Amino acid sequence: MRIFLVMPKSLSPKQTYREYPLGLGYLGTVLAQAGHEVAIHDQLVEGTNTVGLVAAAEAFGPDVVGFSVITPNYPNVPGIIQLLRERIPGTPIMAGGVHASLFPADLIRDGADAVLVGEAESVIVALAEALAQRQSLSHIPGLTYLDPERGIVQSNARPAATTPEHLPMVDRSLFNLPRYQHHSLLASRGCPYKCTFCCNYSGTILSKGLSVQPYQRVIDELLEIQNRFSGKEVFFADDIFLVKRSNILQFCDAYKDARLALNWVGQMRVDTVTDELTAKMAEAGCKRIYFGVESGSEAILERTRKRVTVNNIRQGISATKRAGIRVKTGWIFGLPGTLEEQRMSIDLMLETRPNDISIHQLIPFPGTEYYNNPSAHGIRIKDPKDFASFCYGGLGDNITFDYMSREQYRDLIAETVNRLEAAGYVSSDVAQPGAEFVYTTPLSSHSIRVFNSGSVSTGEV
Repeated sequence: MRIFLVMPKSLSPKQTYREYPLGLGYLGTVLAQAGHEVAIHDQLVEGTNTVGLVAAAEAFGPDVVGFSVITPNYPNVPGIIQLLRERIPGTPIMAGGVHASLFPADLIRDGADAVLVGEAESVIVALAEALAQRQSLSHIPGLTYLDPERGIVQSNARPAATTPEHLPMVDRSLFNLPRYQHHSLLASRGCPYKCTFCCNYSGTILSKGLSVQPYQRVIDELLEIQNRFSGKEVFFADDIFLVKRSNILQFCDAYKDARLALNWVGQMRVDTVTDELTAKMAEAGCKRIYFGVESGSEAILERTRKRVTVNNIRQGISATKRAGIRVKTGWIFGLPGTLEEQRMSIDLMLETRPNDISIHQLIPFPGTEYYNNPSAHGIRIKDPKDFASFCYGGLGDNITFDYMSREQYRDLIAETVNRLEAAGYVSSDVAQPGAEFVYTTPLSSHSIRVFNSGSVSTGEV
């Protein structure tokens, strides 16, 4: 069969860096190994609108079309499905992903034939084949589908859990590699923490817990990126890179033994890093660490159940900078707390001086406590299904806060910008490659790039 997999672009005014969708990569690899021909269309990097995307699908001639749906890209999905129905009538459409797992019936009403809830790798081949051959879907676990007689049917069972070491390595040749700025790799899936603002893989897709690849498997995948694809840079897409300090130390030793020469970026928690760990990571090719620090207020951090302290933030950033690794930090303005508590973040930014400061507005994403019970936290959502408002960049009026008005929010951003620029930081909208201190806010046009330029085909940075 010919299977066309789609990553719709997010409905966001901010221009972000590009990384290939590893979730679709795993599914595409599993399907290809089962003998099917697979094409992946990442709408962001292909630069297509809805008409262009559907034209690409038509040219491929799919037997099945599949969508990866997250909340920020969901507003674009119904229109794409509608045009697919008009231009390629009768082609079965399936969907999965975090948003689809939370709202499967909505996707069915939008025109999808079947929606997978949870991890899809164990059932994707059976589903695609059943759809293409117009067979019954009742035997496939984790499925929501439209039955001609019973209407929308939702399975109570979840697909079998899959762990990264039991999956094939992602076949990166399925991606249009020259359009990406770096390679991506997933060393672990999920997160053991339950922050109130976060809808993560563990809470929506995984049937339980999290899974971590053996470090040697990660080394093998890096060797393939380096040797087969001439890769130079890698972004680890884990929520928390390899999760445990012991895993990271073993990885760093194995990295040096394998004589790898890749530069890489990892996402970590500030309470994980030590001088010993960051020194080893620097020796093993780490060039940047991203910390989601969220706030400079002890009280706000406690309310979010982040399980880190302001002192953890100070120590984590300092240890990373001492190792010569660039520090990128993520902050959320609008977490439940007073205006004075919000301002504490500016003070901590200036005290710790991370290289990159990425400020986001609080979005109570579906799947979080803030979405499920917003009024208990002083959050107001006028229309919980107005998902166009659940996107980074810009400040709409669908989501508001009892503890801070929109005017105060804008004033807070303005104060932050003024104080950061006075301290030598440059806006991401005008920053040039090599800038030492860069910031971005919800009102910026561009996000901070993990790598400033280049593509995986050339390895240029």
